[in-house]
Amino acid sequence: MIGWIFILVILAILSYLSQVGILFALQIRFPFLTASLINILTLVCFGAVLFRILGRMRKREKENFIKRIQKLEKELQALKAKEK
Repeated sequence: MIGWIFILVILAILSYLSQVGILFALQIRFPFLTASLINILTLVCFGAVLFRILGRMRKREKENFIKRIQKLEKELQALKAKEK
């Protein structure tokens, strides 16, 4: 996750410099590095981070539901034991 954020920061800086026109004025020339490619890479990284966060949230919710089910099952068993 930290790696994705680090890549996003670098891409954001490069995108800003290319939009302002400083990146290419500094004679930093990459034939494959254009503003549109930088923006596309930024969107891909944002998407990857978003899917990772959503996946972890779902996993955490699933774990909470499992714990809640186990707690309710124990309470049900305790109530059945009291009835007998």
